[in-house]
This record gives sequence, structure tokens and C-alpha cells, in this order.
Amino acid sequence: MPCDTSPFSKFTNLVTSEQELRRISGHPLPQITAKEVSSLDQMCRDFIATSPFCLIASANTDGHLDVSPRGDPPGFVQVLSDTLIAIPDRPGNKRVDTFHNVLKDPRVSVLFFVPGKMETLRIRGTARICADPRLLETMAIGGHPPKLALLIHVETAFAHCPKCAIRAHLWQPEDWPDSTHLPNMNAMMVKHAHINATPEEWFETLRKKGELDLY
Repeated sequence: MPCDTSPFSKFTNLVTSEQELRRISGHPLPQITAKEVSSLDQMCRDFIATSPFCLIASANTDGHLDVSPRGDPPGFVQVLSDTLIAIPDRPGNKRVDTFHNVLKDPRVSVLFFVPGKMETLRIRGTARICADPRLLETMAIGGHPPKLALLIHVETAFAHCPKCAIRAHLWQPEDWPDSTHLPNMNAMMVKHAHINATPEEWFETLRKKGELDLY
């Protein structure tokens, strides 16, 4: 019998079936399963209108997942109808992983956050990349419209339990861990991309190339 050399081989009692999972985790209340809605009601709309930050999950052709953050002033995600939202794409690192993925597999999920609010809002649906100037112009900030937007046809939406945010003390600054010892993005870039420069020199390179523009 071949030896299991996977990184999980040193662990016992790996859960490998739905039956075993449910035996350990239990079953949700019927109301929890029934809370998904197929369109955005006023409560969902209000949550999105107040959210300045969300995470978008998408998958590439190999089935590997990407999770990409998006942030702007509250209300940056437009609700165009009960089943359609639009998320602007601001200047970033130009990897556009989410867009590459959507071209191959349009299925996405979005998790919306509101600072100080323990609950989050989860949305699942299918996406398209939009370059319609009429839409993009409505998303301009400081006279700078985005070049692209992500349109998402909402198939399900539901509020997510606040327990994780409560346990993490997510919105309580007095309980936040000290992060001063952690490297910033420039230091990580220099090390991980094998850049022959100091973090400060790399930052200056980005500044001169206009890569630090927010809008």
C-alpha cells in the first residue's frame, strides 16, 4: 500500500464525508437554512449602501480560489436592481486576478463589512466585466471614473452570524494585537519578488511610475 506523503498525513481523524461532518458539527436550525433570499430587499440594500469594504471570491480554471479586497467611501458598490450590483475597479497592482477568473468562470461570492457592525452580508452570483462609460461615470471620485466595473447578478444573499467578529474583537481597537513588528507591503515585495533595492527605494520607484494613485 503506497505511503501517504501529503502534508495532512501526520494528522488523524480527518473528516472525509458529509455524514461524519454533520455528526460532529450538528445540523443548522431550519430558519438558518431558510434565511437565504434570491433578491436584495431593503435591509440588504441598506447594508451595501453603508459598507466601505468587501471581499470578492472567484476561482481560476484550475479551481484555485482568489479573494480580493475592495474598498471605497460607503456606498461605493451600486445596487442597480434587486438582483444586480456593480463594483468599481480602482487603480491597483494590475494583476486583475478576479477579472481573469471571471472570464473563465463567472461564479463569485462577495462578503460585505460595515465598521463597528458585527454581522456581515454574503452574496453569491455570476459576474461580468463592464466597461460601459455611462455606468463608470456614475462611479467617478474626484473626477476619476474607474476603467472597469464588476457586474454581479445576485442569486443568493444572507446575513452572516456575528460570532466570529465578536470572538476576534474585530472592531475594538483596545484589543487589537501589536502589529508594529510586521513588515509593510514594500518590504514584502522586495523580499518575495527578489527586488534589488531597499523597501524605501522600491516605494520611490512606485511613486515615480504613478502606481500609488488611489483614483
